Amino acid sequence: LMSAHKVKCPVVTLGTLGYADNMDRAMGLLTPWSFVPHLFLSDINHMDFYQRAYNVYISLYDAFFRHWFYLPQMQAMAERHFGGVIEGPLPHVNELVQNISVMLINSHRSLDTPRPSMPGLVSVGGIHIKPVKPLPAQLQRYLDSSADGVIYFSLGTYIHSVDMPSGHIKILLDAFAQLKQNVLWKYENATIDAGLPPNVRISKWLPQNDIFAHANTKLIITQGGIFSTQEGVYWGIPLLFIPIFGDQHRNARKAVRAGYARSLLFDKLTSDDLVQNIQLLLNNSQYKQKALEASSRFRDNPVHPLEEATFWMEYVMRHSGAPHLKSRSAYMPLYQYLLLDVLGCTLLLVLLIILLIIVIVNVLKRCLALRLKANEDRQKKQK
Repeated sequence: LMSAHKVKCPVVTLGTLGYADNMDRAMGLLTPWSFVPHLFLSDINHMDFYQRAYNVYISLYDAFFRHWFYLPQMQAMAERHFGGVIEGPLPHVNELVQNISVMLINSHRSLDTPRPSMPGLVSVGGIHIKPVKPLPAQLQRYLDSSADGVIYFSLGTYIHSVDMPSGHIKILLDAFAQLKQNVLWKYENATIDAGLPPNVRISKWLPQNDIFAHANTKLIITQGGIFSTQEGVYWGIPLLFIPIFGDQHRNARKAVRAGYARSLLFDKLTSDDLVQNIQLLLNNSQYKQKALEASSRFRDNPVHPLEEATFWMEYVMRHSGAPHLKSRSAYMPLYQYLLLDVLGCTLLLVLLIILLIIVIVNVLKRCLALRLKANEDRQKKQK
């Protein structure tokens, strides 16, 4: 953001994990916590009282943490690296966030809770899914010859299978050895210490999206990263989640609730549980049917998400940052956004009117009392 400020150019950002409250606020929208769950609670569609109370608590905690810790840390970092580069006092990071033109959000209406939006918030879930490319010849033959299908297993980019405890690797291999399907495992070493069953093939790198597109890919075992989850949904393949941290638990819960996935706890993983869940996902046709339904909804877009993202980036460039997309509410203090000043003035006016009525009534009562007393005195004198 500071670099963009230095060269005076507009900013388009990408939110990889989906919508967050601070993104709404940057675009001038206050997230309604009554029905929009926090980023890490977004698998909850219908919140009861307890869930709404917890949603308010965690959302407030997030807001205070961002305001009192995260943004000051970012400001200090900006001062260190840009203090001698940009002339004059540096703008506050929060001010630069408010000046973001468009936010591209890795979210899709078929997978995420409906929420209010602004023109500068653009959902581009699935932007990373590219057209299928031909597989390497050896891998193509492997998939084609797998008569019983292939199970794909990967822990994603940030977690490496090679770093798993040896006990977990043994659990996985014992489970895979009991399957009739072949297993493709993204394993970061060329070899594995434990004995490799004949139906398991390991590789340091695999063209994941192209493998998912193959008709013989029957099941995906994943840690639950949002990109792998979206790819699995796109290709209509049931998923078995083994979430470990971050948004993975949320993604797993959402997929399980949608009916095309099952989930296991990493710390309590056993070979028997693994085999049982794999068999359920492969043999119960409802999981595949739900996966295909989710795929149909995920693919039903007016344009490909990459095209939409490209359009909005070019739109921002064509219109000098497109300031007309930004609501004035992005720059309003909270009391104005919530109309607390108007409400306060209205209440004050109502109180003044009530007070005036009370004063007038009291004055009229005194006048009436004086008049009645005067009449009584006059009548006494006449007697």
